[in-house]
Amino acid sequence: MKMNIGKEYKQRIEAGERMFSLAMGPGNDPEKTVSIVKEFGVDSIMLDNEHSLLGKETIYRYIRACRENELPVMMRAEEKTSNFRSYLDSGINAMMLPRVNTVEETIYGVRESYFPPIGNRGAGLGMSPYLLDGQKPAEMHLLQMLQYVNENTLLFPMTESLEGLSNLPQILDLEGVTGTLVGAHDLTIDIAFKTGRINPDSFRGDLLNSDIIQNILKKIAGICKTARKICGAGGFSPKGYAELAKIGYQYFGLGYVTNGNVEKLRPVVEEAKALMK
Repeated sequence: MKMNIGKEYKQRIEAGERMFSLAMGPGNDPEKTVSIVKEFGVDSIMLDNEHSLLGKETIYRYIRACRENELPVMMRAEEKTSNFRSYLDSGINAMMLPRVNTVEETIYGVRESYFPPIGNRGAGLGMSPYLLDGQKPAEMHLLQMLQYVNENTLLFPMTESLEGLSNLPQILDLEGVTGTLVGAHDLTIDIAFKTGRINPDSFRGDLLNSDIIQNILKKIAGICKTARKICGAGGFSPKGYAELAKIGYQYFGLGYVTNGNVEKLRPVVEEAKALMK
């Protein structure tokens, strides 16, 4: 079993590589789906617990398939305050926390995701073969195990509101926060109804390309650059992602796999990669 999958993924992002991911919803065969997305060049998958119904046994199958294919696996938590430790202990590499607005909410995520000295995560060491990538807990010192898990864990509070945007510099300053991923549709809805500056009686694609959203996306990229943290986004077309790449975005959620439609996403991945060469 390959070791340090999460750490390697983190190092690649920090080195400036662009990462392409697909979200996994219900109705897919985990082993078949992971094998296919690996073949057409996806860098990670994201299991969506916020907006879809994925059973825990299915999630474990995804984790196992990702380890067999040496592919990092991310998860969008059901809630920013939910108990997601069992998923991390089972081998999830990166946790995305939805609708994070404050530093205090982010601190909860850090505390539950990392062992001391960064956080205060409960110890489920040895419960899954994938947490330590096949290493035997009985043959490792305690501090060695804690350090290994911390180094292979990534945490992305999502920016999905004006309040979250206003607190983003302080959020990114926290140890353990890898960066932020922009939930573009949630952010657009928040701006539309709180400021009245966007007409919600419009198509989503038009709203994402509006000047106000594009300027905010540039602002987020600048904040991440200053903090030396990663920024990513979901919800755009390949052309939209290519424009985001120009201003510093590195993580791109290219689509949603559900009911076995994985092959329909192949052209999307290929187009996005071609546009960013």
